[in-house]
Amino acid sequence: MLGEVRQQKIIELLERRKSVRISDLRDMFDVSEETLRRDLKKLDADGVLKRTHGGAVVSGEVHMVPSIAFRSRLLLLQKQQIAARASLFIKENGTVLLDSGSTTLELARQLSVRQVTVLTNDLNIALELTQSLSVQLIVLGGMQQKGGYSLTGPDCIEKISNYHVDVAFLGAGGVCVNAGLTTASSAEAEVKKAMIKAAEKTYCVVDASKFGKTALVSYAMPGEIDGIITDADSTHAIVEGFKKQGTEFAFVSI
Repeated sequence: MLGEVRQQKIIELLERRKSVRISDLRDMFDVSEETLRRDLKKLDADGVLKRTHGGAVVSGEVHMVPSIAFRSRLLLLQKQQIAARASLFIKENGTVLLDSGSTTLELARQLSVRQVTVLTNDLNIALELTQSLSVQLIVLGGMQQKGGYSLTGPDCIEKISNYHVDVAFLGAGGVCVNAGLTTASSAEAEVKKAMIKAAEKTYCVVDASKFGKTALVSYAMPGEIDGIITDADSTHAIVEGFKKQGTEFAFVSI
């Protein structure tokens, strides 16, 4: 098992149990305790958990949100493949809204050599595109979400409302039929809703690890966006639930 996949499973276990012991993780993953200590050290550095003697506990946040640095490393190949597929939905000289997130960051990297206009509320994406000679970059204003790179708030939403773009690409913390597409904060949810209104077409770019999960706030129900681009299994029950409400899917193979 890849270290990044194992670390994601440790996070999921902590979300359920609030604490873990290295001895239990050793039996679960069949790796050495030294390997697990390195995993916990890395996750501690990313602010996801707090190491303790013999294990780890949650970092104190009720809803654990891994740092952008960690999320950018996690499942990188999947995110790159999803981004490559998403780039096919963007026409030359088109206008694109990019939501904040690790998969949309990979999409920004795909677009850095394209003749497009990119609007974003993500400081990391903006920094990525500042050196591009072909992209026209528009950075949406707003207030920084502490610990991340996204801009939110009334100023950001007002700025978005002034534009009409060809396509928007949104991230999600969770994808399920009952709650729809969810995110970690109400401020981010309001920005995503504004992006949906501003775009002719809207797609969620999300890897399969988010399927069946529910983050704190819903921002779109099945049928309220045009499509989802993912590496999830095409026969997944959640896929069928979204399709029944008119959401299209584009799948990538890893």
